[in-house]
Amino acid sequence: MIESTGLPQLLCSFLLPESQIGSSKWWKDVHAIGAPFIKVKNPQTSVVLFIWQDPHGTDEKSSIASVLLDVNSITDHHSWEPVCLHRISGTDVWFGQLTVDSKWRGSYSFIPIEENQLPDLVLQAGDGSREAQRAWWMSVAGNQIPDPLNPLPVLSSGWGISSPLHLPKAATELGWQEWDRGELNAISASRVNSIDWSSKELGNQRTAWLFSTATSDAPLVILLDGQKWGAPSGTLSVLQYLTDTSKIAPAHYLLVPSIDGLTRWKELSCHHPFWQSLLDELLPIVTSILAKDDCSATDFLVAGQSLGGLSALYAGITFPDVFSKVISLSGSFWWPDKDRMVDPDNVIASKPIPADSLAEQILNDRVSVSHLKVYQSVGTGEEDMCVYNEQTRQAIKGKGGCVRYEVFCGGHDWLSWRSGLIKGLLFLIPADMAD
Repeated sequence: MIESTGLPQLLCSFLLPESQIGSSKWWKDVHAIGAPFIKVKNPQTSVVLFIWQDPHGTDEKSSIASVLLDVNSITDHHSWEPVCLHRISGTDVWFGQLTVDSKWRGSYSFIPIEENQLPDLVLQAGDGSREAQRAWWMSVAGNQIPDPLNPLPVLSSGWGISSPLHLPKAATELGWQEWDRGELNAISASRVNSIDWSSKELGNQRTAWLFSTATSDAPLVILLDGQKWGAPSGTLSVLQYLTDTSKIAPAHYLLVPSIDGLTRWKELSCHHPFWQSLLDELLPIVTSILAKDDCSATDFLVAGQSLGGLSALYAGITFPDVFSKVISLSGSFWWPDKDRMVDPDNVIASKPIPADSLAEQILNDRVSVSHLKVYQSVGTGEEDMCVYNEQTRQAIKGKGGCVRYEVFCGGHDWLSWRSGLIKGLLFLIPADMAD
């Protein structure tokens, strides 16, 4: 839970400015330092101090009644009693602190709300059901803002825009630390081919993107939820940097976007027509574009996260003649267990393998995985996802597939997945494979 120790005492412990709290000079000094503020508490944990300036002024002037603190996979947004910052009376200063594992990496944001949006008032006016709580949360999630004091690039997360939180012992982010420091060049739009994919099989249309760090025949890496991995995210710059510095092999990258939430749910839930149409309709277009530069795809790798992590493994299992390399990040291997979606908080460490799940199909020899080479990861903050991912790992390994499995200190979070993508590429297409 958030700790509400008095801010003056906290400032002393974090060695922050001693000028009058909330004054223009104080804010200028705080901005110069940057946030959040982190202090090592013991060998395992650190204290993180969050500070936010109310743009409307002091409590006498502002309509902001509360500020929710959303730290991905640490604070609980399924509760009527969410974690909140505290206002220093008579000032425009909101603050709060959390104790966090020193190896943690994740995203966070602030959600300012007005009095009529306070959870206790909404609870009293409604039926108090889980559905009502979720509806309330969705209604306020649109207020989400990143931390203006955080000097690092903002992130496009599942709910909106958030800020990165790196604890002192978090694993090194190869390539991404250079991006965050502003050391990598942005990729120009001229290097990215836009592809109009109008699918007769799926009955929809979307724009996919093709980007290459290779100038000859090379692997084709398919990135699901491709809209998240585009140039603004820094991904293409990081891929180019790691190729130039001989960390990963040159490759062609196909970014396949999700159209919307409902379509994504359908297409990435082990949906055979999606992959068949991708092979029959989209890949021939990609092949023709590469051929113009005298290039071709030597083999295929598919990468995804969450439902995309499930779909990536499904593609490798279902189309063994095409896909032999898979990156699955926080894969939704509970699928098709509908009970898990009804009550995701009912975490049971020894959950049985869901009927018809990929793990169950692998274990009962309904599909083969002996041809697969898989990078699979899941976060310590993902609760039952760890159970389902471990079951799937054991199934792949037990039936002859090659799998590298990592449990990272983080949650169901794009900040974690961007590191996982790079680790997967280092494993599956290392630079020396191009020699």
